[in-house]
Amino acid sequence: MRMLQRAGIGLSVLTVLALVPAAPAAAAPATGPTEISSGQVPVFDAKQGVAKQLDPSAARAVINDYWTPARLASAIPAVAPVSAAPGRAGRPEPVGPERALAAPAAATVSDGNSINVAFSHAEGRVFFRNPVDGLNYACSAGTVNSGKRRLVVTAGHCVHGGSGGQWMQNWAFHPGYQFGTGPAGIFPAFQLWSNTAWINNSNVSYDFAVAITQTNALGQRVVDRVGGNGLIVNPGRPFVTSIAYPGNFNGGEQQAFCQVTLQRRSLFNADQQLNCDMRFGASGSPWIRDYSDASTLGWIVSNQSYSLNADGSGPEYGPYYDSTMTSVYNAAEAASP
Repeated sequence: MRMLQRAGIGLSVLTVLALVPAAPAAAAPATGPTEISSGQVPVFDAKQGVAKQLDPSAARAVINDYWTPARLASAIPAVAPVSAAPGRAGRPEPVGPERALAAPAAATVSDGNSINVAFSHAEGRVFFRNPVDGLNYACSAGTVNSGKRRLVVTAGHCVHGGSGGQWMQNWAFHPGYQFGTGPAGIFPAFQLWSNTAWINNSNVSYDFAVAITQTNALGQRVVDRVGGNGLIVNPGRPFVTSIAYPGNFNGGEQQAFCQVTLQRRSLFNADQQLNCDMRFGASGSPWIRDYSDASTLGWIVSNQSYSLNADGSGPEYGPYYDSTMTSVYNAAEAASP
C-alpha cells in the first residue's frame, strides 16, 4: 500500500479535501470543566414512538432495530457550531508536558473479511437521532485504545446538544463505513461522556466526547475488531492526518482526508486550527499525529469541532487536549464494562 500523501495529492480510496487560508480571531475566557455522562443510554423506540432511558442491554436491541439501511442513508451531516469568539483566552502554550494516555493497538480478532485497505477502519461514521428536532444525523469519530478496548473519540456536539440541549438518542458507531456498510458492523452506545464546559455552556474549546461502545453483532469489542488509536494530551501543534466523512464529499458516504500542520488559532486563543475544508459531517473526526498507512493508526491529538463560517467551510477548529480530556477519558474507561 502507498503511504498517505500530503494534502493536494489523492489516493485511490481516500480523497483529499483542499487546504484553505488561515483566519485568526479573538477568544473568550474558559470555564472550569468536569466530566459528565449520559448515565443510561438515551434512545427513541421507533416501534412505540417514545423516548426512553434504558440500560445498555435493552438499548442495544432498540438501537440495532432503529438503524435500518433507509435511516442510515437519510442521516444528515451534523451541523457544526459556528462561533466568532469562542474558547479559552490568554493561555500560555504549551500547557504542561506532552503525555500519552494510550498507545495505538492493532486489531486482535477478525470475521475473515480483510480490513487491510487504503482507508482506516479505526475511523468511522457516528449515527444518532437528535431529540430536539427528531431528525437523524451523522458525525465522524475514531477509536482510541484503552485497557477495556471499547472507547471512541468524537465531538461533544455529536453526543449532546450543549447548553439547553439534550443527550443524543440511538447513538451508534459504524467503523470503516463506506456507502451504507462496513465489515465490522455497528457498535451501539453503552454510555456517552463529555464535560460540563460543553454541556452547560456550549464552550467549543471543550467540544469533545468519549463514547463507550457495546460489542457488535458478533460480540467483538471495537478496538479488538478494528484497532485503536493512541491518545496524547498537551500535544503542541503537530503535523496531522484528519480522517472524516464530510458532507461536501459524496454526501458523507465515503471517507476523506486532509494532512496539514496544526496551528494555534490566534495569540489569544489556544484552540487547534486545521487549514482544511472538512465541512458538516466531519464533526468529531480525529486529528491524528504519526498516522501510519501500514497500521492505519496513529495518535489522536484533537478532533474537529467548529468553523467561523455558516456553511462549515474551513479553516476548521478543534479543542486543545489537556487535563480535561484526561479526566473524561479516565472516567469513561472506569465506567466501561
